[in-house]
Amino acid sequence: MSSFMTTGTGSFDEMWARFHAQQALAGAIDSLDAAGAALVSLTADTQWSADGVRALNQKLGDAQSAAGAEAALLRTRSWELDQAAAS
Repeated sequence: MSSFMTTGTGSFDEMWARFHAQQALAGAIDSLDAAGAALVSLTADTQWSADGVRALNQKLGDAQSAAGAEAALLRTRSWELDQAAAS
């Protein structure tokens, strides 16, 4: 191995690991930049459809409540089965 490969930088393995870490960071930064650009347009798009977003939010809340009610009903049925088995 040439002396310029390790002078002041540690071992070749350390240098290679730093290179890969830098590549991973660069990829992550690129992804974050792309996501940020997409969020700018999404923010603008949701300004005109705020009523639709509120309606979607309400539907999701309704679905959550319905799921909770069904889960409670199933817990009651499970308790009833346990009681019947214990008798």
